[in-house]
Amino acid sequence: MRLEGSAQSSSSIGTYDPATPGDIGEHIAIPRIEPIVLAARAGAPQAPAVRIFLGTEPAQYRAERMFVYALEQVRNPDRRYEVYRMTGLPGFNQAGWRTGFTNYRFAIPDLAGRHGRALYNDVDQLYTADPAELFDQPMGEHGYLALAPRETAVMLIDCERMRCCWNMQAATTTSKKKLHALASEIPGCFGVLDAIWHARDLEYKHGESRLLHYTTLHLQPWRPLPAQYSYQIHPYAEIFLSLEEAADASGYELYTAAQPSPRFVHCSREATTLPALIPQDARLLSRKLQCTNLGLIGRWQPTEAHGPTVRQLDIEQLRQVDLPPQDFIAAQGLEKLPPEDLPWVMDRLFNQASRLLYIHARLSGDGSMTSSVSGWRRLLRRIARRYPDRCWQLDCVDEKGHTQRFVADYALRRKAAENPKVWVLLSQHAGDNAQLIAMADALGWPYECKQITTPPRPYLLDALLGTRLPIRAVPGLSAPWPDLVLSAGRRCAQVAQWIKHRSKGTAKLAHVGRAQLPLWRFDLVLSTPQYGLALADNVVDLPAPYMNPRTLDQAQLERWRQRFTSLPRPWIAVLVGASAAPYCMDTESEVRLGREANAAVKALGGSILLSTSPRSSATTTDALLSAIDVPCWAYRFGETQDNPYPAFLALADGFIVTGDSLSMLTEACMTGRPVAVFPLPIQRKGKARLRHSLEQRLGVIDRTTGVRGTPKQQEGFSRFYFKLVSGGLIRRERQFEQAHIALGVMPLPQGLLQAPLVSPQLLASARERAINAIRGLISGERPSSD
Repeated sequence: MRLEGSAQSSSSIGTYDPATPGDIGEHIAIPRIEPIVLAARAGAPQAPAVRIFLGTEPAQYRAERMFVYALEQVRNPDRRYEVYRMTGLPGFNQAGWRTGFTNYRFAIPDLAGRHGRALYNDVDQLYTADPAELFDQPMGEHGYLALAPRETAVMLIDCERMRCCWNMQAATTTSKKKLHALASEIPGCFGVLDAIWHARDLEYKHGESRLLHYTTLHLQPWRPLPAQYSYQIHPYAEIFLSLEEAADASGYELYTAAQPSPRFVHCSREATTLPALIPQDARLLSRKLQCTNLGLIGRWQPTEAHGPTVRQLDIEQLRQVDLPPQDFIAAQGLEKLPPEDLPWVMDRLFNQASRLLYIHARLSGDGSMTSSVSGWRRLLRRIARRYPDRCWQLDCVDEKGHTQRFVADYALRRKAAENPKVWVLLSQHAGDNAQLIAMADALGWPYECKQITTPPRPYLLDALLGTRLPIRAVPGLSAPWPDLVLSAGRRCAQVAQWIKHRSKGTAKLAHVGRAQLPLWRFDLVLSTPQYGLALADNVVDLPAPYMNPRTLDQAQLERWRQRFTSLPRPWIAVLVGASAAPYCMDTESEVRLGREANAAVKALGGSILLSTSPRSSATTTDALLSAIDVPCWAYRFGETQDNPYPAFLALADGFIVTGDSLSMLTEACMTGRPVAVFPLPIQRKGKARLRHSLEQRLGVIDRTTGVRGTPKQQEGFSRFYFKLVSGGLIRRERQFEQAHIALGVMPLPQGLLQAPLVSPQLLASARERAINAIRGLISGERPSSD
């Protein structure tokens, strides 16, 4: 990406352009916004620049970065694009706004100079196709195009036509509702935007929609407002998260040392604070690392000599390409810099500090990445991944003067390199065990499998009393204790907690699925959509269970191909699970599956490769075969012949999978071929039926049909409910449909006509994110006392 200029309202630097008096009769100053420019390639034909005005606020820094990064991936390189970040604009009264940028959109005609076209986007959106196609659409006599007159989160605006009712004066003095009404009074002002350019949450259709809007605030994958919402997994979170992983891997940033934000020069001159003292443990670590020179950024109190060379640096010097490196750099006052510049500043600091970087930071309180400890940690972890040979220490000071300290030193990295001791706790659930072993294999560290047979304690008792309960010995487990424990399910979760207690807290716990224990008791939880957990800093959300690709050697593959060769293609594998509360696989369902699969495969002119699973009943295959008359090759699980399941995955042209088995569904999706899901009916009895009815009446579930066809926004009681879920006090009923949506699989017969939304590449990205998070428990930073 080539950046020309940058995006920040000049309200921050005190420069304004006078505006021509508006049609409502009052003169007002118009802020000048310098855009982020994605330049056209040299020699490209001339075309109007695609102007995008982005409504944003400090808390949305991750969304901002991904909005522009996604745009970079889909844009036409022969076209110039200008992204105007509307944040912190002066003169607005934000009382009653749902976001920090609600009314900015109505000032666009003035901000754009009252001429030409402009696109408006909320920051919580991603383009999946080139927005130049939208920008160039015929508008006729319309002043703006949107989904509906009041649905203006995505708009194409004719700035000259709209300036009479939407302008800076009106935007700063009039409510959003009245501004919509003003436009509606003008005949023909509104025109309908094609819905492919504004898909809200579950409206998104893979391969058809050209913009995804994460409009439900408590489902936004980047979790911008943790104090206001109890976040859950968005079904399409992986689209955002995989983009972020790619941006991190490439070192992409909105601003760079060569092209900082407009506010940088002004703020860097004021980034001074009261003198601070480099703490003793940082000085000791610098001696341990044999640092011979020290670079200081900010004001520091004199200390004993750090080495023969101490050099005072300023932030502006970091932009120099030929700046000589320092063994040890200590920096403070960075919170006074524009948050949008911090990523490149931190990258330069890691680049210049060849051995150790120490950051002393105060929380800014402005909602940006510098306003929370987790924001600072996330930033340092992200940048430090590019510099694995650097040590670093972060001291975050809150408004009360309390310091939280995190250290990543060579001792941690050596421990990771020396193959930590790993235990994998296995239960009676084959699916859980398969996930854990797949993760252990991917980590590449030696591991031991421990079969757990200890009966679990009641989950409410354990959630309330925890470690105050009597600790009994667990058969087969004894010191020396492991460095890392992988677990899944309530039984193994409780044993993992026992191991952590016995190891005096040194064992790191990574749990898969739902623990039915307070989430904060684990170092890491990897969860999938069906569990509906409330997300936290230690929770990694995945679109599907963790499964490594299965492989067959060429000789085995050829033997299986010869067995199926007489069957007409396409070969459609029908993979069958069993009942999994509250989903019921009864005889009626089995016959219906056989009948629907038969009809779908007959329409394709193909044949069926049928296999049951360990949980299937003995009569399932008979019930299915009674409804099938197309050519079929069937396998009853447990028969003496070889299990054909890996061959089905390798050779089938498409898949039909029962909705209860997310493991089989995930492995089918990993092939990239068409997958159809067969949803099982729900049957609730007794307490389960009563609980479900109560949850419905309280409005904490089944909130997926808001007035716009999107999930309803979270309310106060719902937030409280999900806190109880996170605390292990409530066991949520599994909702497999949420996982089906996340994978992007369709029911019969539509699913056999298209590949799943989540591609094999996206699933691979999710697996890599999970493994990186687990490795980070051993090789990442550790908290330290003040």
